[in-house]
Amino acid sequence: FLLADARRRNKKRVVTMGGIGTNHGLATAIYCNRLGLDCTLLLFHQPVTDHVRQNMRLFARYGAQMIYCKTINRTVIRFFLLQRIRYPKAYFVFAGGSNEVGTVGFVNAAFELKDQVDREELPSPGVIFCPLGSGGTLAGLSLGLQLAGLPARLVGVRVTPSHLGPFPSCTPSTVMKLMERTYRYLKAHCPAIPSLRLVPPVILNEYFGGGYGVPIPQGTHAAGEFKEKEKITLEETYTAKTAAAVLEHCRRYGSDEGPVLYWHTLNSVDLSSRAREVSPQDLPAALRGFVEKT
Repeated sequence: FLLADARRRNKKRVVTMGGIGTNHGLATAIYCNRLGLDCTLLLFHQPVTDHVRQNMRLFARYGAQMIYCKTINRTVIRFFLLQRIRYPKAYFVFAGGSNEVGTVGFVNAAFELKDQVDREELPSPGVIFCPLGSGGTLAGLSLGLQLAGLPARLVGVRVTPSHLGPFPSCTPSTVMKLMERTYRYLKAHCPAIPSLRLVPPVILNEYFGGGYGVPIPQGTHAAGEFKEKEKITLEETYTAKTAAAVLEHCRRYGSDEGPVLYWHTLNSVDLSSRAREVSPQDLPAALRGFVEKT
């Protein structure tokens, strides 16, 4: 939805932001490369893991311009001010693709889930867990479930700071505002969408741990369990923390609320061979040291 909007507006460059291992940034780089769009990634620091190193190599593999801003605050200033001066005609995408256009993707995903339930490919879930970072996944799924008429309770596991300084960035109010903007956007384009009284999702804060991208013991344990028993790979920033919340819920409550659905947000395509094609020298000097340590 985002890149279609960029092309509709005849934009030639997409600018977005995230951590140095941003999965959203990687997806943006891959599909901008495929569509012939220039891609600029504004990056702030996060704990460096093998997954983060691989993503940095892949940014280079897919031709993204990488600008290391170090801190979140500097990244935000570049995104909202400096890059708009440098590239006034670029298409700007907030972190995680979490604006009303990008959030429509997860509204759509909720309808895909409804179709799968209707076809009896899986039972109707009683509770759904997903990561909560920039908000698009949680806001889109929450709005989509309500529009699709699926009664599942949705739980977001917060993995990013709740505030940037005095400003809320990952709170119930920020998620609700994104839901409301997306709902208004959909209504404007399709008046047949029914009227809703939006219900806020549940947010868990206790799995954030020591910071964005900082592993927690429960997450490391969950990653091992998922890998051993289901051959599902998790990473420490988003999916391992969410899986930890799922396992704890199942231990405490079993199936009291009905089937539990874990919503996996990590790309399942193995890109490691493509990452190995990239030399540390292909990265900007400011980022090269993180990769050379492997």
